[in-house]
Formats: sequence, C-alpha cells, structure tokens
Amino acid sequence: MEWQQWPSVPFSDRQQLPAAPGIYVVADSNQFIWYVGQALNLQGRWLGRGHHRYPQLIRTHKKLGHRIYWQAVDAHRLNEQERFYINLLKPELNGAKVKTYLPKQPQVDREIKRLFKTLNRTTLLFPLLRSAIAGAYRDEDGVQCVVTIIFINDFRLLDKSVRKRYSAQVRQAWWGLDTDCGKSLEQYHMHQIMSYHLPDQRFEFVQGSEVLRYLEQHPSTYERVVETTHLFGLEVKALRDLSVLDEAVWEEAYTFFRDDKKTLKDMAYLNHVRPLLYPISESSS
Repeated sequence: MEWQQWPSVPFSDRQQLPAAPGIYVVADSNQFIWYVGQALNLQGRWLGRGHHRYPQLIRTHKKLGHRIYWQAVDAHRLNEQERFYINLLKPELNGAKVKTYLPKQPQVDREIKRLFKTLNRTTLLFPLLRSAIAGAYRDEDGVQCVVTIIFINDFRLLDKSVRKRYSAQVRQAWWGLDTDCGKSLEQYHMHQIMSYHLPDQRFEFVQGSEVLRYLEQHPSTYERVVETTHLFGLEVKALRDLSVLDEAVWEEAYTFFRDDKKTLKDMAYLNHVRPLLYPISESSS
C-alpha cells in the first residue's frame, strides 16, 4: 500500500522524525497498523514520552518492532488527510480507550493475515504473481468463503501453519473441507480442500499452478483479468473475472485410477464453485 512506501524510522529512533507537519502511521514488523495520526511538528509530537499512545506501544516494541511511517502534508490539509487514512487503514487503536498495554490480536487473525502477506510477496521464483483470489461466495450457513489460487510450492507454507508448534488455536483453525466437486462418487473419490476458519469467514486454498503460470506467460491477459484489491488492510492480487480458466490448460482429475475411481485435483473444486463466486472487492472483508 501507499503508506508502506513512505519514509519511516524505528520506534526507538522517533527523534529522527522531521520537524515538519505531516501524517504518520505506526505499524509493526508484520505490517499490522496500530495507529494513524497527524502533527504540526512530527518530531515534537513523538519527542520523549509525550505521545498519549507511547505507554502502549513501548511495551511491545521489542517484540513487534514498531516503525513510524510519515508523509509531509501541508498544515491546512492535516485533518482531511488524517480522516482519509483512518478510514482507509482502519488502525487498531484509533478511537480505542487509552491504556498502558496493546490489545492482543487473536492468533488466528494474525496468522491468516501473515499468510496473505507472504502469498502476495513476489520473489525470484514468483516475479509477477504468487497467488490470486478467485473470488468469494456464501455457503449454506451464510459464511463468507474466500477462494484463493496458489502455486503448489506454497502448500509448504500452509503445511507449516497447520503444524504450528506453539499455537493450538492456529492448528485448530485449519480444517480439511471434504467435497465431491459436483462429481459422481461412483466415478471419483471424495476430494479435500485446505481451509482456514475464522468465526465469520472461511479461507479456501486451491492448487492452480497452471493458471498462475499462464498469467505469468501472457502479460496482456494478466493486465485484463488481474487487479489489486485489499484484504485485512493488505494489498492482494485478485481475479477481476474468471475467463482465464477457459484459456489456461488444466485438468480436473489425475490420469491414474485408484480403486477404479479417478482422483480429483483442486481445480475441479474451483470449477465447481465458479458460478457462485463474486469479486472480493464486493465482499465485506
């Protein structure tokens, strides 16, 4: 997001902020946003221990690694810009009661945000696109389900989360979603999709390397169907439409048989829920 490109200083070096009017964003090393504010003098606002949020932030700075991001803004635009970034970023502490400690974000929430942050970080192996949200749908209980296409390599990332040693809450948030993908169980085995559950949301991950590679190799299609949207305040890649599924070559099942039945692939599930999907930008996330 835009604020991540702003100049920044570690929380412990806040005296290095400029003595100028501006907007500031306090975020931790996981890019979780804690506070947004304005100041006629950024350095003066954060000098010493005078800021009203200092007692909360200093207690967890060592663990979370807070940084202060800042952007110079003309004094007459400070109120307008502060409101804009508070509404956009929805920081944890704005509007909350001033205490001497930070509210603890539930581990299951932190984990899914961490996963999406990693899945949208490009690397040498994934120079353009590492994952793409196909869309969301509502299940029969009204729960919003977000379907994300990932490379097969990144199932190792999910597997590490499933086995998270020091967090039973995270381990319990992972479920195997059993589905017939709309197929006859006389011809196909039941299939299982990895899914991560919050109280009012479910995140489903499907292996669709063929589709992601196709988008990497066809820039014009990439430009047409891939957009940047936001989830949990993070910039994430999403499919504007699913026409790419008609263009890329992929199979719904493996060629081998087991017990006289075929074994389905994750893309069979994506094809099954495709009619239900709507763009994530239209969801309430």
